[in-house]
Amino acid sequence: MKVEQKRRAPRVLKNSLATWRTSASIIVLGLALGASGGVYAQSVAVNIPAQSLEKALIDLGNQTGLQILYGPDLVTGKKAPAVVGTMEPQQALEQLLRNAGLRYRIEDNTVLLTNEAASNSALELDTTTIQGQGMGQMTENTGSYTPSLTSVGSKTPTSLRQTPQSVSVITHQVIQDKGMVDLTDAMKIAPGITVQNSTDRLSTYFSRGFAIENIQIDGAAPMALGTTAGSFYSNKNYNLVEFDHVEVLRGASGLFGGTGDPGGIINLVRKRPLDTYQLKVEASAGSWDNYRTQLDVTGPMAFDGKLRGRLVTAYTDRQYFLDERSTELPTIYGVLEADVLPGTRLTVGGRYERIHENGSGTGLPRFSTGGDLGLPRHTNLSQSWAYQDGRSQELFAKIDHELSDRWKVNLSYTQTQDVGMKKGSFSVGALNPVTGLGPMWLGSNSRYRSDQQLWDVNVAGKFDLLGREHEFLMGADHQRITSRWQGTPQLAGAFGAIDVYDPKSTPWIEPPIRKDWVSDYDPNSQVQYGLYSTLRMHVADPLHLIVGARVQRYKFDQVYREFDGSTGAWSVASDVSVREPTKVVPYGGVVYDLNEEWSAYASYSEIFKPQQSNLQGPLPGSPVEAMTGETYETGIKGELFGGALNTSIALYYTKRENQAVEDPAYPLTSVLFGGNCCYLTQGKVVSKGIDLEVSGEVLPDWSVIAGYTYNNNRNRNNGDVFSGVTPKHLFKLWSTYRLPGDFNDLKIGGGVNLQSANYVNGSASVLDPATGAVVGNERYEYRQAGYAVWNAMAEYRLDDHWSVLYNLNNAFDKKYYSTVGSSALGNWYGDPRNHMLTLRGTFW
Repeated sequence: MKVEQKRRAPRVLKNSLATWRTSASIIVLGLALGASGGVYAQSVAVNIPAQSLEKALIDLGNQTGLQILYGPDLVTGKKAPAVVGTMEPQQALEQLLRNAGLRYRIEDNTVLLTNEAASNSALELDTTTIQGQGMGQMTENTGSYTPSLTSVGSKTPTSLRQTPQSVSVITHQVIQDKGMVDLTDAMKIAPGITVQNSTDRLSTYFSRGFAIENIQIDGAAPMALGTTAGSFYSNKNYNLVEFDHVEVLRGASGLFGGTGDPGGIINLVRKRPLDTYQLKVEASAGSWDNYRTQLDVTGPMAFDGKLRGRLVTAYTDRQYFLDERSTELPTIYGVLEADVLPGTRLTVGGRYERIHENGSGTGLPRFSTGGDLGLPRHTNLSQSWAYQDGRSQELFAKIDHELSDRWKVNLSYTQTQDVGMKKGSFSVGALNPVTGLGPMWLGSNSRYRSDQQLWDVNVAGKFDLLGREHEFLMGADHQRITSRWQGTPQLAGAFGAIDVYDPKSTPWIEPPIRKDWVSDYDPNSQVQYGLYSTLRMHVADPLHLIVGARVQRYKFDQVYREFDGSTGAWSVASDVSVREPTKVVPYGGVVYDLNEEWSAYASYSEIFKPQQSNLQGPLPGSPVEAMTGETYETGIKGELFGGALNTSIALYYTKRENQAVEDPAYPLTSVLFGGNCCYLTQGKVVSKGIDLEVSGEVLPDWSVIAGYTYNNNRNRNNGDVFSGVTPKHLFKLWSTYRLPGDFNDLKIGGGVNLQSANYVNGSASVLDPATGAVVGNERYEYRQAGYAVWNAMAEYRLDDHWSVLYNLNNAFDKKYYSTVGSSALGNWYGDPRNHMLTLRGTFW
């Protein structure tokens, strides 16, 4: 027989005026317990949206039977996150108060709330929660567009206001509202980030004119992003089915990122098991036969909830607005979490993904001078028989252990593997405006493999010195990447001319697969490891000083071999071995709290980037010195309405030196993705500008994420723009609003990506149509005017479990190039107007 708890509505208990004067900051929540005290521990269904703390407490009382007495000053202006699920009332209370600056204690089944500074005897929230370094804070079910804590710039959960660098977070709610499926979707809305296609399925992300080349998962050792051709051939596009949210740091990130450009670093925070049952199902259908399904189940499994699990599966079957282009992508992600000992948590999991792509191309060409061909947006200079088959898998394990109430240690290991085979068909060559010739078919068979092994161990904690509490972190990480790429000669029928205005009139009949490999990059490996440490000193009540450093080692090995069909022998065309000496990468920052909501900050950060593909003369050459980058940044950050809204204003200045430039004293040699000679390290680049950002809840039920970036980047050697694909002005806005009253089941939203002009110029090779050999070069330049792309959404809550979401992208059907490349290839149209309808179900 099922026994239900009888709930009664909360009532406001009236005290005398004298009582209010002496305890105006106290909230007393008396539980409607009945005769026995055991009801307090019973789980109940809770469904509270993100709203003001006062209204959230009233809703909590209505749903759990709590009696409420509160002083108005304690809750005025404070916000509470969404709390959804089946849980004990105490758990729901803790989640509501997470950012409220309040503490509570329980006396005789009565909950007493006080300000954090009001009583030393108050019980600190979440003291039993094991928070692993770098794991960040889950944003699922919060309904918020901003997190209370982030870890991308600190390895330990830290508020955005106390992080002295520009950080943006794409929370789970933003991902849900926008219907995002992969990392590229998230980066398109991330403030200050420019997204460019690097291949038919992968993208490169630019920040302040520089490519972002490092990525972390749960704040662990840096991984190679692998989205550019020749970057360890991973062909990995991170599927958001695995992740709760995305964190992006802009600026030099050498302290935790190792090597790379000073563009920044991305941290992906995985979904973790919940301690209450939850099932989510999702089915989507959209333009161009775009279909997707997802199932996500989590909850306690055994041992009184000490073992928890989560399983997520997704399947994508879609076509595109491009001709001859389709994708099938089944994915499964699973994770187990166990409290193996008091204060010790073990997490193990993995992901497996199959990849099947058809119609892979290299973008559109232009006139040889750079002019636009004006081709229809659906034009795809590839063939339906071109394909890629591959698999991507990941295994990971983590141990989080509390050494004491103030010290924790974290050990993590991640192993990824990406393997596959491609049969290519694509266009290369600019169109001669006089002859109408130039573009030709090229394509070969290739196979790739990339393995990454990543270790990270760190210890973090707090200590007292000179009457104040300070924070310390020390750790070590290790990255090992091994990869291989092999290619065949051109397929039969290659070098055929293409009529770009009518590609079907110049078809390429499917040739047989070739496996006579003539190109082989093996080994192609990178190893980097380092020791890192940070110290956060609370010098005075408002002043925080952060200092840190990384000691880094790096090595890279690559041998490129070519097969000579006439002799039947392999020969070494390029042999590169780079050993960077031990480098110390410093970091420093200062945060000054102007008041309880606003802070001013300044920071200095560095990074370095080996240039293994550029050799200094004389032939055969030796590796040039690594580039170095440094970022100076200062600004003001605000944490308003109890943490519900975050704002920031930043001024930045980035300098990169020692870029390789051609050495006129020696002839230039070229080996694709191999060692090229001869160069000098004389290049200097400067990028400076301003970042503005706001994210979170502006008013109850009104959420926004927006950013404006001004960037001026220059090559100091010649005064030219260094990164023309980075617009000087970039504005991004996305906002949603849940209607009040009788229309509360409806949420509407919209936004815009607005940017100024971008520009490319350079020199493209002219190929011999008979052999494909380079017979010359021709200069080109192209400028695309600024443009705006508008998007919208609407979501309707059908009942307590089901909702339907409609997304409209490029609402005004703007025709533009999302990526501008050379005259020969690499120009990609942005998606035309498209729609997506999603049905979601959530069960607790």
